[in-house]
Amino acid sequence: MTLGGILAEARQAKGVTLEQAASATRVRLHILTALEEDRSAELPAPVYARGYLRTYASYLEIDPERLLEAYEASRTRQSGSLAIRPLSSLTASPNLVLTAPAAGAVGLVLLVFAFTGYVYKELDSVRTPPPAPRVAATALATPTASPSPSPLAPTPAAAVATVQVSVTDTVWIDVAVDGKPQFADAGRILQPGATLSFSGSRVKVTTGKGVATLISVNGRDLGAMGNGVITREYTAQT
Repeated sequence: MTLGGILAEARQAKGVTLEQAASATRVRLHILTALEEDRSAELPAPVYARGYLRTYASYLEIDPERLLEAYEASRTRQSGSLAIRPLSSLTASPNLVLTAPAAGAVGLVLLVFAFTGYVYKELDSVRTPPPAPRVAATALATPTASPSPSPLAPTPAAAVATVQVSVTDTVWIDVAVDGKPQFADAGRILQPGATLSFSGSRVKVTTGKGVATLISVNGRDLGAMGNGVITREYTAQT
């Protein structure tokens, strides 16, 4: 079975659609489609493709290392099957031969044209003097008392929420603080017993295993996030 076939079979066994998987992993739909259909030409650079593959494998609860080995093997086969292309039609055409003397002559002609244009521009600027600036009469302004600026009302500071994330199993998570991703696009896999803390006005947490992901906000224990793949946003008022 191909790499894409393994991914598609695992997703179907999990009972989710490609759209649901893209929403849960935050990996774009067309990338997941390319992975499942073995269309490696539509994937981004290998360093990003490996990250997307690792994230998707963790979400489907498949060993990521085994899939990464299969991905590298497929890339090696593709690079080894590349054929050497013939020379371009320019060098193969008997009617168009660009020799070194001919190339030098073309370059000399272009240089002469460029120098001639530069000299003509300089001479034209010397012959045509710039117009004298016109001085416009301005009336003196009558001083007026400027109104004193009104003091600005202070902007109330947004309440900060300190969210602590703890896991009791191997769990993939992704976190955004005030709209800024904390682990790029690939998220992070936490091992059992790991604990991370994030602070901001809005802390958005996505987990691949909600029952094993425990949350506390500003020291207040909220327990597990829920069942399956789940996303929740926490504030100081949560």
